[in-house]
Amino acid sequence: MHQHRVIIAGAGLGGLTLAHGLRARGFDVAVYERDRHPDARPQGYRVQLDEPGLAGLERCLPEHLFRLGLATAASPPARVSVRDRHLGVLADRLTAPGPDPIGGSARPYRSYAFNRPTLRQILLSGLTDTVRYGAELLSWEREQDGTVTARFADGRSASADLLVGADGVGSAVRRQLLPHARVEDAGLRLIYGRIPLDALDALDTGVGEVEEAEAGALPPWVFDSIFTVVTGGPGSPHVGFGPVRFASPPGAAGPAHTPPVPLTPVGDYIACLVGAPADHPAMPSFEALRGLDGPALRELAGRLVGDDWHPDVRRLLDHWETGSLFPLRISTASPVPPWEPGPVTLLGDAIHAMSPVLAMGANTAIRDAAELTRTLAGAAASGAPLVDGVRAYELRMREYAFPVVAASRRTGRQRVGQH
Repeated sequence: MHQHRVIIAGAGLGGLTLAHGLRARGFDVAVYERDRHPDARPQGYRVQLDEPGLAGLERCLPEHLFRLGLATAASPPARVSVRDRHLGVLADRLTAPGPDPIGGSARPYRSYAFNRPTLRQILLSGLTDTVRYGAELLSWEREQDGTVTARFADGRSASADLLVGADGVGSAVRRQLLPHARVEDAGLRLIYGRIPLDALDALDTGVGEVEEAEAGALPPWVFDSIFTVVTGGPGSPHVGFGPVRFASPPGAAGPAHTPPVPLTPVGDYIACLVGAPADHPAMPSFEALRGLDGPALRELAGRLVGDDWHPDVRRLLDHWETGSLFPLRISTASPVPPWEPGPVTLLGDAIHAMSPVLAMGANTAIRDAAELTRTLAGAAASGAPLVDGVRAYELRMREYAFPVVAASRRTGRQRVGQH
């Protein structure tokens, strides 16, 4: 029986999830990542996974890695809050456990807050012989026998039955496959970082409430929701807070029945971002923003969040860890009409980049990985051409992903001034 070969361009959350799913089903998988090592650049901190992402992980990962992921994640109160700059509540939505959107499981999934670097370490476990670093994909070409050959900047090339572009917003795979696809600047700039809880003078009562020990202590509303947006109003800056208090801190011993996976120790923290429209008077160009160091980024955030904001917000920003700060430019994809399926496809931000306001980017990328795993495995098991699995995946992906992109755009316009 022919063992299908798959090349995955990009070792992000979606690409690594797909690698696990396909390897477990007998595919020969190779992941090519342009970064020279896993920690070559900042990739964020907290990532929220709901039913699409959790169902995708459970379907693709070995059971012990899925359990380890949940054990080292946080599970804050299942609500999302929006407040004005004086902390008046504008919206407060419960996020009830949701059903499995992929199918096959009757149990609901509740929301978890993962530390992104920890989740990547878990996803990389068992893939040492699968991921090749320092491999920037330049181009690909379809061969006469129906296979595809990928060519990399360092002179390497590799051939496979399928190439999957999981290479993010600037996807080289997408540029060649769908040159007409548009990814737009959403007109938002973010300064992102973390507030370590061990650096703050707060008392934990042991029942999930935080009491202020003195003026510098954490306000309790920060922990009332899985994520809180504090907005200055249309066209104004906004601030986001996402608490991450681990059930079992990464780096601590996992459950006794799981094989050990070495994880970098991480303490509890609050993921914190300050965002503003790109045309805000205090916001420099993105090129200039990228040139600022941590202290300068925090100073800029202080200018964006004015003196008329609630003192709690400004006090929290005073505790931002400057070494953790980096800027982000937000992009959003336009829907792409159906295309003829072949030995090349796309997942995640490479095809449906979206605003982060609904926390669905990573969820949808991981769902892509599970859906593609399912359709490719089905085609292989039935003896059908692999392109049949690609066709089924692309049809399904367009049905669920682009409505989420549109919903993220609408919510971004309403809450944070996205274009």
